[in-house]
Amino acid sequence: MAKLWSGLFARVRFVALGGRYERFVSRCAQAGIPLARLRPVPGGVRGVIPARYYKQAAAQARPCRTRLRVERRQGLWFRLRRYRGRWGLLLGPLVFAVVFVLMQQMVWAIRYDPSLTAQQQSRIRQALYSMDIYEGAFLNQTRLRQAEKQMLNQNEDLAWVSLNLTSGRLVVEAAPAQPQPQVEGNESVDLIARADGLILEMNVQEGFAAKHPGQTVAAGEVLVTAAKADRNGALIPVHAKGTVLARFTRSYQCTQPLEYQAYLPTGKVWSRFSLRAAGHRLALPAHQPGEQDRCTVTHHPLTVLGFALPVTVEEQLVMERQTETVHLNYQQAQDKARLACLRQLFRDFPDAQLLSQQQEVAKSENGVTVTVILQVEANIASAGQV
Repeated sequence: MAKLWSGLFARVRFVALGGRYERFVSRCAQAGIPLARLRPVPGGVRGVIPARYYKQAAAQARPCRTRLRVERRQGLWFRLRRYRGRWGLLLGPLVFAVVFVLMQQMVWAIRYDPSLTAQQQSRIRQALYSMDIYEGAFLNQTRLRQAEKQMLNQNEDLAWVSLNLTSGRLVVEAAPAQPQPQVEGNESVDLIARADGLILEMNVQEGFAAKHPGQTVAAGEVLVTAAKADRNGALIPVHAKGTVLARFTRSYQCTQPLEYQAYLPTGKVWSRFSLRAAGHRLALPAHQPGEQDRCTVTHHPLTVLGFALPVTVEEQLVMERQTETVHLNYQQAQDKARLACLRQLFRDFPDAQLLSQQQEVAKSENGVTVTVILQVEANIASAGQV
């Protein structure tokens, strides 16, 4: 350890020849010049002296007619002097140290919580890229916290998001939001029938049943009342709640023309690229999409030999569409009209179960009109203000 420590300081190994070299050693001791490792040599003496005292020792040697000669220079200072003028070699380690510290704030890899599905990971990845967070970007804690808040505001299906940058690795942790329970109102309402039908089953959770299974009802009649008079004639208000399963017949009519205009893909697909870095966006020259074209935007990092640069590539995939006239035969028009009728049924009664169906078709020169008569079972109870 002592040898290593002494090697850090500049020292000179010298040899003093001729003259009165004994007097030279004495004069150096009187002047406080430290001489070490003195050994006699033919015609003189050899020793070691700190480099900063060498000029003083040379001044003491001249009156003694002794000639000093440097045999070897030792120490870190002399090692660095050989690189004098070659500042690149000296600044290289310093620059490397600075870059190494900065690289701790650079994203080298992004890891996702294993509990996230592939679809959730893809959606979060695209959200991060849109906020300029990608492999090769420089981040700090303030930017990470802002990204967490922005992701929660943009994705209602996430309960919480955590972004942690450790040694160049960005760890993304998130949890899907649980469906919020629907808050029911406490206002006094009746349950009325939405259609004429035969009641099959009643499940009254709150309120007072005004009908019973086996009875027929008309649209607008009260099924479950939200108020009932007591012995004194005063109404007792409650919030009616329940389901009423009924069998009823419903008819729908839809007309489908044989020719109509629609936006259809032409089969041409191309990509538009943009470069994003440090909050700036540079669009590369490309053909502009039309108003009716469908565009899908994705982001991915720009890499060179597997090394991610601090730039992300925004790719806009454009599917060209144009207005075309669609020609249908009578059978195709009939099927589309029937499908439209069924869609209308399930919009009115989402839980409907089809029992039977009949249809009437009226053909004309320009289209087909389909009337569908459906026998279904569904919940016909609907809230109505008292």
